[in-house]
Amino acid sequence: MSNYADARAKLDNALNFVEPDGPEWIKTKAAIAALDEAEVAEIARDFINASRRLDDAVAKLKAILAGLTPNPASQFLGEVRGALQLITPVAQNVEALLSGEPASALPGTPVSNTPSFPTAAEPSVPPVREFSRDIAEQPAAHTSGVDAVDAMIEDILRREGGFVDHPNDRGGPTNFGITLRSLASWRGSEVSRDDVRRMAQTEARDIYKGRYFIQPKINDLPAAIQPLMFDMCVHHGPGTAIKLLQEVLQASSPPCAVDGGIGDKTIQSAANALAALGAKALVNLLVDRRVELFKSIAGKDASQKVFLKGWLRRAEEFRQA
Repeated sequence: MSNYADARAKLDNALNFVEPDGPEWIKTKAAIAALDEAEVAEIARDFINASRRLDDAVAKLKAILAGLTPNPASQFLGEVRGALQLITPVAQNVEALLSGEPASALPGTPVSNTPSFPTAAEPSVPPVREFSRDIAEQPAAHTSGVDAVDAMIEDILRREGGFVDHPNDRGGPTNFGITLRSLASWRGSEVSRDDVRRMAQTEARDIYKGRYFIQPKINDLPAAIQPLMFDMCVHHGPGTAIKLLQEVLQASSPPCAVDGGIGDKTIQSAANALAALGAKALVNLLVDRRVELFKSIAGKDASQKVFLKGWLRRAEEFRQA
């Protein structure tokens, strides 16, 4: 596991020991956001910005420690200190970042199939918002001459629509498919319903590309399944989407762990499945698994049945004839 993933796991665990939405909780979430942005920048090989965001994360963690009374028995402080110890050497290695060598690939960092996002602690049940949204019924976007990732984002925006605050949406208000919780995590601060409503589409695009495509490593999967996996990450949350893929891969290729994260084994397993089955069969297996999940959710929660038709339409949009 990379330093990023180790540090993030500690900070995610630290949140369990403080009051939600309290001062320490908010500061910790801001540090997580800075760390996430640093990793996204590093993956994009923007090492100057990566080093700046790492410095920001370090500063935020030091501010948390400085503002609390030292307590050796505090599990919260222990996790924060552990995270700080992990990312400080990475932040200090500016020369490595600027020379083109990713900080997470510094000597001594093992290669593994452990996910950098989400954390191992993420529940297998998808985030509530991802199950309580219908699809905007608009024609598919034309993608000719547009960068592939931007084209995928165009289609996601088309499916998600604009501002919605449905009474049965357990995720609360959304705009362009971005929930209040997701926007707060991205900005590293509390946000309101009006903040969600006023969010610019450009920010939604940045969130989609950073948090749901690059960070969960959808870009490392075979191109044939990237559009479907990207949409699943947005709709179900990256952890659940990746687990659905890994469950499909269990039956069609050498096994990889169903851990909700994309690593070397999952990438190889997906490539093997694509070679053995072909793009059409693999995509349709993923669509079938997604349909099963949607039906299961609606079957267990009557309040979500109102969304089932839209969910199924969204899944079937990817089926290949």
